Amino acid sequence: MRYRGALYITLFVLAICLAIVLIVFWNIYIIRDYLTIRELQVELHGNARDFTATGRWVVLALGITAGVVVIVALSLFFAAVMRGYLLKRQQRDFTNMMTHELRLPLSGIQIFAQTLRQRPLGPKEHDRFAEGILAECARLGQLIDQLLKIQQIEHGQLMLHKRMLDAGELVREFAQRWPRPVTALAEEGLRVLADPLLLDLSLSNLVGNAEKYGKGSRPEIHLTREGAFARFAVRSAGKPLQRQHLKKVFRKFYRVPDLATRRQGGVGLGLYIVRSIARLHKGDAQARPLSGPLGDGNEFSFRIPLATED
Repeated sequence: MRYRGALYITLFVLAICLAIVLIVFWNIYIIRDYLTIRELQVELHGNARDFTATGRWVVLALGITAGVVVIVALSLFFAAVMRGYLLKRQQRDFTNMMTHELRLPLSGIQIFAQTLRQRPLGPKEHDRFAEGILAECARLGQLIDQLLKIQQIEHGQLMLHKRMLDAGELVREFAQRWPRPVTALAEEGLRVLADPLLLDLSLSNLVGNAEKYGKGSRPEIHLTREGAFARFAVRSAGKPLQRQHLKKVFRKFYRVPDLATRRQGGVGLGLYIVRSIARLHKGDAQARPLSGPLGDGNEFSFRIPLATED
């Protein structure tokens, strides 16, 4: 099935070329008949001015119109075929990813539960296994929450509950609540009219993403003013993203096709949710690679408008 897209493109190009060739030959045939008729009119009437003035432009108009109609029809047909192919491939990839993501935590829970049932454990081991079960349940819950958010976004059902927020305070409180070390650097005096729960979800997705691919580095949250916007950026170490992936990573289900990405869990929804939440707040999201004397990495960010002063 991976070769089907290339096959469709090849057939489309061949069809366009064939249409152009047929149109050219059709015009040659019409023009040849036109010249024959013109010669007959010259023999009968001595001139062909009237016929030339009307017939030439009619022939050209018919040829051009036929060419445009055929090419447009082929393009629409090709677009419909490719849309169906891409949708089918997306559904297949989503099913495969979801099956993989659901099996991993379920397998972990099953192993922990079977061990607890089969043999007695000491208090420390018992607590460790119980924590493992809770962690896998949390992973399942996060995945289900992401799927519900996607459904709400795509059906226009994700409601915003905006209130006036101190963006710096929100970032610092988030860093304190996060279960692992996070550095928070926030510019003071930035206020936004936003939904705090959705901003918290966006930061959670960005920080979680940084921890997955940051090679063990501590994520950094940077809050800065950017014109009329408050910019929330999360930086981490890691292999810099290549240029062709910078916009694609915010697409639904998109994951960078390399070995490091395949080893990590996820279905490619986190950054899509971040961008969708930013757009709901009249903002946007961005990714860029980082390079410097302290090492390489990546920065993922979103920005939303600053609150206007009345």
